[in-house]
Amino acid sequence: MSIFLKLAAVFMKIGLFTIGGGLAMIPIVQHEMEWHGWLTRQAFLDILGIAEMTPGPLAVNTATFVGYRVTAAAHPGAPAFAILGALCCTLAVCMPSLLCVNAFSGYWSRNREHPCFRRVFGILRPVVCGLVITAAFSLTASCLWGGGTQGLALLQTMPDVKALAIAVLAFAASAFTKASPVLILAGGVAVGLLFL
Repeated sequence: MSIFLKLAAVFMKIGLFTIGGGLAMIPIVQHEMEWHGWLTRQAFLDILGIAEMTPGPLAVNTATFVGYRVTAAAHPGAPAFAILGALCCTLAVCMPSLLCVNAFSGYWSRNREHPCFRRVFGILRPVVCGLVITAAFSLTASCLWGGGTQGLALLQTMPDVKALAIAVLAFAASAFTKASPVLILAGGVAVGLLFL
């Protein structure tokens, strides 16, 4: 099977089974990319950082960058294939949601208060919360301790002090001031280039 079909199948599955938005999708995409051997953990985190910084939904940006990177690696020297791979993944991750919304939106609007729907969403909320927390811990561990340290080993080693200082300053600027997120990102990039 060609790389395009494999990527399309994986991202259609991700788009179909991800509930809760782009942040809930991160652990699923990471697992699929590592399981297929398409990306290392560090390469995925690099792509995720770029996807977070660029305008647009996280799910679409991640799919686009992953599709480009994986297809470019499979077909080196053929940028047209890399662009097709990015387009393929973007369409594949959006297609299940588009089809479901068009097929079931009328039924949903008439029956949204039904007890079964309320129970199902009552169960899904904590699952989505768990996926988002998993993504947050995974990203924090990889940024502060490096990609190789995982699990309880994090408690036995010290984080990168410079990266920790940048993260704390960025959090403080975001939480306690009215600084623009664009300025915080630009400041983080500048400090990272100077000190890391």
